[in-house]
Amino acid sequence: MKKYKIIILNNSNQSNYTLLINKLSAYIYFSIIILIISFSIFGFFRFLNPHVKQNDYNLMKSFKKETNNIFEIVNLDSIIANNQQIKSYLDLVPNQKPVDGIVTKGLSDHNSNHNGIDIATRNNSPVLSAQQGMVVFSDLLNDYGNTVIISHPNSYYTVYSHLEKSIVNQRDYLSANQIIGYVGQTGNSDGPHLHFEIWKNNHILDPRDFIEEYKIKDVSVE
Repeated sequence: MKKYKIIILNNSNQSNYTLLINKLSAYIYFSIIILIISFSIFGFFRFLNPHVKQNDYNLMKSFKKETNNIFEIVNLDSIIANNQQIKSYLDLVPNQKPVDGIVTKGLSDHNSNHNGIDIATRNNSPVLSAQQGMVVFSDLLNDYGNTVIISHPNSYYTVYSHLEKSIVNQRDYLSANQIIGYVGQTGNSDGPHLHFEIWKNNHILDPRDFIEEYKIKDVSVE
């Protein structure tokens, strides 16, 4: 079989190498080299001009990334909205005045049983809820006459006594400033006025600390 001689020269050390291959081996070597070159050229053009499916894949990948970014923004907005709702709930305190009038008596010391303030006003004046909440009591009490007790958010309770009449019932849900009854002098009373109390859990609070107008219009001696 005919053989081919391949001579490789090394200029650095003036040496050379001789490789003898037959015709079949030469054909195989050259075929492999041509295939390598062909695949390299094909890959280069695919890089410059990607296949349509590859373009679609890249587009979908980009869209997915943008979608994830949008979801992250939406989730962040939801977290902010939830935090704002929680803050709004925590800000709910019974700070709306139930009636217009003058404070004639404040809280007494521990030796007395006067746990709220007395607000003198005109008979049959509307009495309003100091904050949104649910009616937990609406009935007659011995010394306090017609009385309404409302449970508010954040464990607050308000008491409205000596009403001429109540127009709400137990378990009614009320909004802030909703009419619950009318000023009277039922029970142990020396004139038309509203007896008003604020509690948080089992602690008695001074309504004048919540409603600024009652501090200004306070003529009580306690």
